[in-house]
Amino acid sequence: MARKASNSRKAAVGKRGAAFPGLLEEMTVEEVRSFKPRVAVVALGSTEPHGPHLPYGTDTWQVTRLCRLGVEWANARGAKALLYPTLPITNNVNMKKFPFALRIGVRTLMTVLLDLATQVREDGVGKLVIVNGHGGNPGAIMAAQREMAGMEGMPFVCWASDLKPEDFKSPIEHGSDHAGESETSRMMWIRPDLVREHKFANNPLGTLKVKALRRAQFVRPWHLYMPQSAGGETRKSSAAKGKAVIEAEARGLADLLVELDKAKLDARFPYA
Repeated sequence: MARKASNSRKAAVGKRGAAFPGLLEEMTVEEVRSFKPRVAVVALGSTEPHGPHLPYGTDTWQVTRLCRLGVEWANARGAKALLYPTLPITNNVNMKKFPFALRIGVRTLMTVLLDLATQVREDGVGKLVIVNGHGGNPGAIMAAQREMAGMEGMPFVCWASDLKPEDFKSPIEHGSDHAGESETSRMMWIRPDLVREHKFANNPLGTLKVKALRRAQFVRPWHLYMPQSAGGETRKSSAAKGKAVIEAEARGLADLLVELDKAKLDARFPYA
């Protein structure tokens, strides 16, 4: 009986691998060579506290599910997108007062992205899409992107953190910067076993002494901004809301990948 179950699992894996090319960590070297990707996709997650109700891996779980769906749907429409493994540790200096808020330096993340873009070029792929799932990363991503733009022979690089279609009507009732209704709903759909629903609450936010700072940019000390490492209302969260939001973003990612895949690289790209 155990051997039969094992064989069934192997058959299922093989069938899925054939049906869903593009997930690099599940492919063999022969499959990757025959696949011949035209677009590479890199997801950036994070490992950090998300209040008393969500796990440290929330950002990584979310962006991974989004990218897997987006790449799968794009490839089902004829694209050749290759999804790299998600980076689970990125920029996180604003949470350093919390235990085990894992982080690498800004320059380190820039170097990682430059190295990945260089390898994308060396592997013969001309387009790279970075999908960001963590709010601490945009500055480093944009700085790395600027540096790549000044280097000869680099692939075309774009990045995004919100790819929902313009006509999408969000079901989220209470917006939040971190671990609020949206992220909680997403995790209730992705990994309900990791959500502590009995800990749902309206988590408090710090109040600025200088109100004009709302219109300025500064690195927020998270232990003062969100003392619980989560902010805002979570009691209206649901798996249905999370599914709707992530699938909308995945549709947007799939659209981007399909269009990029079809577009010819030439001297004027990305302009006509």
